[in-house]
Amino acid sequence: MSLLEASCAATAEALSDRLEGELHGLQRLRIDRHLARCSICRSTLASLTRLVHVLRTLGDAEAPTAVSRVD
Repeated sequence: MSLLEASCAATAEALSDRLEGELHGLQRLRIDRHLARCSICRSTLASLTRLVHVLRTLGDAEAPTAVSRVD
């Protein structure tokens, strides 16, 4: 594997950062090149993207009033 290639394991670890736009430079290039060639990692990214969208759509949930805080 060259400096411009990422493995599936390295890509899986970087997918959250990729979604949040936190990958830059060589790291972003390596992950994007891997995603272009690997259908499994692309599928994982698509699933993670859908999950993040659903969670953001749900918004913050209010705790029920019957729940008391335990300190």
